[in-house]
Amino acid sequence: MYGGTVYHVSVDVAPIRRVDLALRFIADGVKESTFSNPKAIEEYLAEHLILSANNDPAAPSVKKKNELERIAQASR
Repeated sequence: MYGGTVYHVSVDVAPIRRVDLALRFIADGVKESTFSNPKAIEEYLAEHLILSANNDPAAPSVKKKNELERIAQASR
């Protein structure tokens, strides 16, 4: 960051970092979904895990992953 400008640079990411990011995206998606909602967190977690396993774009974690990949692709 120079003078308030952010430069996106695509880099290779370690496999453990990819797993860490995937788990974080799933946890954030579940947290967002359950906020002020009567449905149990376990139901949302199961739902998000199934959607993420199927690589369904309806899952917030998959949306976030695709967004980051798009930004990385654009910065190459």
